Amino acid sequence: MSEIPVNTLVPVGVVIAALIAGAFSFLSLVLTKEQQISQLRQNWIDALRDDISKYISALVATEEIYWAIEQKHGDSVDVLARSMETKEEHKALAIAYSNIMMRLNPDDKSKHQKDLRNCLVQSKKLASKGKWEESVEMVDNIRDFAQLTLKEEWDRVKVGEPSFVNSKRVGVIGVIISLLVACLVIYNVSVPLEAHLIKN
Repeated sequence: MSEIPVNTLVPVGVVIAALIAGAFSFLSLVLTKEQQISQLRQNWIDALRDDISKYISALVATEEIYWAIEQKHGDSVDVLARSMETKEEHKALAIAYSNIMMRLNPDDKSKHQKDLRNCLVQSKKLASKGKWEESVEMVDNIRDFAQLTLKEEWDRVKVGEPSFVNSKRVGVIGVIISLLVACLVIYNVSVPLEAHLIKN
């Protein structure tokens, strides 16, 4: 009885190994990329939450200082003195507002993001006109839209990016096909060899 020719098995083994390795490499690449994107999105969620908290805090603090000045001095305190009293709050408000606007994508299809953006813009306009009480009255709306936006983004993190979800499916299908092809190749090689061995 003759042995199975090594020359026949080596190319088959190389092809099978290449197919399986390629499929697993692709799947690993997709999963790694998705993990990185998810981490960036999680960082974005945390940063947006922090900036919105700072904006609301600075807005409320500024309104309270202006209210206290008005209660104590009426209109006798000039604009410059009022501005000096609220200098740090105005700075914090401006920084938080700018950070939020930089994080929100104006072209995003999310209704919650659009509502949050519009609410913040309106709040800032009211504050710029000195209508601090009206601006602060929008805090609850800002908070509600922010929570909806953050939840929406968190759901995206849990589900994964659509392109990566599709790529994962393709990767899994590729692995299955590679294994099926490997089994088919092994079967097609082994059956004739077994017949040859039996014949000899």
